[in-house]
Amino acid sequence: MSPLPAGERPQVRQAERLLPALRRSDELRLLQSSVMAYSLASLVRRTRNPRHKQIVIRDIRPPQMLASDLYRSSYARVCAAWEAAIPRIMAEYERSVPVRDASANPSENIQNLSDSPSDLGDLFRILGDELTRLIIDIIPELRDWTFRTDRWHRDQWRGAVLSATGVDIETILYASGTPTTVGETLAWNTALIKDVSDQTRQRISSAVFAGLQARKPAREVAAEIRDAVGMSRRRSQLIASDQLAKLASGLDSERMHDAGITQFKYRHSGKVHARKWHRARDGKLYELESGEQVEGPDDIARDDMPGIPPYCGCRKQAVLTFD
Repeated sequence: MSPLPAGERPQVRQAERLLPALRRSDELRLLQSSVMAYSLASLVRRTRNPRHKQIVIRDIRPPQMLASDLYRSSYARVCAAWEAAIPRIMAEYERSVPVRDASANPSENIQNLSDSPSDLGDLFRILGDELTRLIIDIIPELRDWTFRTDRWHRDQWRGAVLSATGVDIETILYASGTPTTVGETLAWNTALIKDVSDQTRQRISSAVFAGLQARKPAREVAAEIRDAVGMSRRRSQLIASDQLAKLASGLDSERMHDAGITQFKYRHSGKVHARKWHRARDGKLYELESGEQVEGPDDIARDDMPGIPPYCGCRKQAVLTFD
């Protein structure tokens, strides 16, 4: 799996401790099974004599619906849990600190101060434990999404190959093991969900404790907390879209490699604010393994392959070459 986008710092080791059930599951044993390699070019030759040196296979475009499904089933639940905790946090905040507008005499408020940092700290630890349990509950939903997306990609790949070559590889695909990208995506998203929760907690607690020091009115602190949750929602939506692109890119590479395909055409995402050098690569031919341009100087670094950089929606289009 590719490196995280800039600014993403998931608590990977902590998230790994959330996965003991997954490591014992039948799905993980499938992930560890060997993948069936085959020569698509040889299969095509058995059915017909290719009239062209190359056959370009339709590229696979993951629908945004899959990213929305990932967000709703996983990331949104974490954001919703923090949003649901706002009344508890604010109740403790109001109990712990008399806000400035609660009385016309600030000196009376000072006398009513309790050791609110300790009480609020205990509440945030409780909320952290609750979110950890929620993330454990989310893992099956995340696993279901990952395997469902793999099945969708497998069917799309089969259809694209059949349309371009007339060869049906269904039996081969069903006999093959699950691509390693699937297991990596599952573990990576578990870490990212944990990171979203941790950063939300950090933003909320910062707003609360800063409010304690400044003795802000509760309504101001509540507004800052809602802003923090909103920021996490927006970030989560971007992550879900990015993770779908990365999963699709990894599956593209693995299924091309398994079929003995060594080259691809670069397909630009078409995004308005795309990287200029990505747009310039559209339609150019590259080596799958090395990223070297075929008959050109524009080589691609491993961390700049289609779908790998942060929020890149570019794709690989398989090119079947006959020697």
